[in-house]
Amino acid sequence: MEFHLARGVPIVALRQPKCILLVEDELLIRILVSDSLRDEGYEVVEAFNGDEAVEILTAGKAVDLVFSDVRMPGGTDGLGLLKFVKARFPDLPVILTSGHLDPRHASMAGAVAFLGKPYRIDEALEAVACEVAKLQ
Repeated sequence: MEFHLARGVPIVALRQPKCILLVEDELLIRILVSDSLRDEGYEVVEAFNGDEAVEILTAGKAVDLVFSDVRMPGGTDGLGLLKFVKARFPDLPVILTSGHLDPRHASMAGAVAFLGKPYRIDEALEAVACEVAKLQ
């Protein structure tokens, strides 16, 4: 086993890495977060918006955690995606990010964590690591 640290939270790189569904319409943010997650040993599936994320999930792709922006183009924003996930996959944790949403709304809607934009990459990695640790 190999250990990495994200702000003091141990991450264990397992033989079968945890799969993160990353939903972000801003390309540079999506690249930075996906590359950082992969560097930590996670498998990452990327979606441009909530509609693509719903397609991925309904197609049967097994994911362990959803990390999603709130404001995105298309018919399904991050809160709509969260509602879909809670209805269809109630045990699937969702972390929301936004520069426009009050964190209390994310929590009341069922998100396990919220990151206000702009966030630091180490904050994103820590939030993911904390939730993945709960899955172990």
